[in-house]
Amino acid sequence: MSDGTFLVSISGQIEWLNILAPSGSSWYCKYEFFSGPDWKLIGGLEAGLSQVANVVTNGEKIVLNFPVEVQFKSTNPYGWPQMILSVYENTHLGGYGRVHMPLKPGAHTLDVNLSKPMASSMLGYVASFFGYQPELLQPKMLATTAGNNLIRMETTGHARITVNVVTQEFQNLGYDAGQIRD
Repeated sequence: MSDGTFLVSISGQIEWLNILAPSGSSWYCKYEFFSGPDWKLIGGLEAGLSQVANVVTNGEKIVLNFPVEVQFKSTNPYGWPQMILSVYENTHLGGYGRVHMPLKPGAHTLDVNLSKPMASSMLGYVASFFGYQPELLQPKMLATTAGNNLIRMETTGHARITVNVVTQEFQNLGYDAGQIRD
């Protein structure tokens, strides 16, 4: 007998970053999950920080192969989990990205576009020549629509994530992921 909840387990890895990276630079990635008000974390880590990867040759992919594993419990599919990425070169922002986790159980490859905020004033634009880079205080805001239309962003690259999604009791509660194509 079900208590009206379903479980979602997500495991996988942040494989690599494809971003303009000069040789000798060091990169790392932060991730965090965002989900709706009916979702509860029951296992794994909701946020994490990868190891530092050094770039040997200009333009090569930055390989992280950083593991991710998390389990959620919910009564409502509204607010399905999203992953928010924050990529850094040393202490400088390389870009933010976000992606919804797939509804359909199974193995999935996700390409996540990365972008970073542009200066919003002339002073900020001038300061960018001296190393100033605007950053978001709460990157999780990218998972909502509140005020995102006011942020000017520039594309910086993309990240590759592979995940395995497992659901339990989802279909028994009458939900159907349908014939979603990857």
